[in-house]
Amino acid sequence: MLKYRLLALLVWLMPVSAWAAEPVTKSFSHTVYLQPYSKLRQAAEQGDAQAQYDLAYLYYKSGSDPEITGVAHNERLAARWYREAAMQGHPSAQYNMAVLHLQGHGVERDAIVAYAWLLLAAAKGHESSNELIAELDGVLNARQIEEAHVRSAALQVSKIRRAYAQDD
Repeated sequence: MLKYRLLALLVWLMPVSAWAAEPVTKSFSHTVYLQPYSKLRQAAEQGDAQAQYDLAYLYYKSGSDPEITGVAHNERLAARWYREAAMQGHPSAQYNMAVLHLQGHGVERDAIVAYAWLLLAAAKGHESSNELIAELDGVLNARQIEEAHVRSAALQVSKIRRAYAQDD
């Protein structure tokens, strides 16, 4: 009888949280990259272009996608990580950089820079980039399109220099 009273006392003294099962860790995930936020951030910082793209997605969509919790919406951080992935040749990140520049989300609004990013993505076969280029062809004049080609080439050169710098 004493044994049962001690057990009852012990159970009464234990906090309720001790009875709960281990908490389920929510994975902050994009449809492609199913990693917890901390691992995703670590991979992005180590130069993984897909992780950079997915981290940017989290920052950009966190305000509108109810599946994403625990990450604050931040367009500047989204732009930073999309740019990191884009500079490594990630075509979807290049496309998203164009969209950000067209909308002025997290970066300066600039249709010429957007066109330059679209040229890079289109060169890698990104279909939506070709569609958006066709739309911008009707909006930008010949001088602006020429400037976009120059800027696209400069982005390509910058990307190559960056790749060599990382090898050193």
